[in-house]
Amino acid sequence: MPSRTDELLTSIRYLLFIIVFLLGLGVAALGDLAVAVRGYTTGISTAARSIGGVVVLTELGLLFYTVLRPNGSQDSAN
Repeated sequence: MPSRTDELLTSIRYLLFIIVFLLGLGVAALGDLAVAVRGYTTGISTAARSIGGVVVLTELGLLFYTVLRPNGSQDSAN
C-alpha cells in the first residue's frame, strides 16, 4: 500500500521533470533569440540551441518512460 510520503515524492519528481524541461526550453529559446537579434549565428548561440534541444528531448523521453511504465516492479512477490 503506497504511503502519503511516496505520493509526495512522486509529485516532487514530476515537478522537477517539468522544471528541467522548461529550463531546457528556455535555453533553446535564448539561443534562437540571440540569432534573431544579431542576424548571424555564433558558437554560443548554436551551443545553447543544441544543449537546450538535447535537454528537452532527453527530459521528454524520461518523462514518457516514467509515466508509461508499469506500476509494479518485476521482482515483487505479489
